[in-house]
Amino acid sequence: MTEYSRDELFTILQVLSGITLTVGYAFTINVYNSSVPAFALIGTAVGLAIIIGCWIGLRHLGFMLTMIITSIVFTIYFNFGAMFS
Repeated sequence: MTEYSRDELFTILQVLSGITLTVGYAFTINVYNSSVPAFALIGTAVGLAIIIGCWIGLRHLGFMLTMIITSIVFTIYFNFGAMFS
């Protein structure tokens, strides 16, 4: 495996793990609360991104950004009906 291939695989796995973690957390909140509290989901993603950024640095930037973006997307997805009613 070349260095470029290893770097691309590393980035893809970071993005997929960020999406998987956020989706799992959003669906878990949805099951237990019957609605997703927007600030809880976004706050958890931002908090975890800050912790990972402080511990590891910008090496896992793809994971951190993916978690924040997918938490915002899933907040809109789960609360879409409540936003317009």
